Amino acid sequence: MAEPELIYKITVLDLLDKSPVPLSNSQITEFFTEGNYTGYFTVQKVLHNLSDTNMIESESDHNTTIYSITESGRETFRLFREKITPAIDADIKRYLKENGTEICEENSVSANYDKASDGGYVVNMQYKKADKTVMDFSLNVPQLAQAEAICTNWKEKYMDVYAIIMDNLIL
Repeated sequence: MAEPELIYKITVLDLLDKSPVPLSNSQITEFFTEGNYTGYFTVQKVLHNLSDTNMIESESDHNTTIYSITESGRETFRLFREKITPAIDADIKRYLKENGTEICEENSVSANYDKASDGGYVVNMQYKKADKTVMDFSLNVPQLAQAEAICTNWKEKYMDVYAIIMDNLIL
């Protein structure tokens, strides 16, 4: 079983290397499960192993983990690139082409919260476009439920918030 797992690892590295932005756990999992390569738990094991060996790095916010390839991962990919068949390569390119806009939009918005030293919570929200920060700010809220709601709603309403702020500051 070592060979399929090696191919899955190299495929993740290739997917992350070809993607213009980091990919979320769900986006990587979707590639493997919708392509009928392997199941959810195998993908999670592969991501965990690649992370443990510093081939990929992860960043988590309130409910999303995104992954990017490290230099060590790129070097490893170069050594094992021949393990990627032309069919897998074509599937990766097709997946990124078909889902590229959605991937970029989904990964451009993040929100998370931390317990504040003086009580309550600090909610950090960010919106990026083409690796450029458009909006980045924090709010202090007194209750955990508020922090969670803001993180959840930020992903749906960030453009509305941006428009309101711009209208109030410019007009």
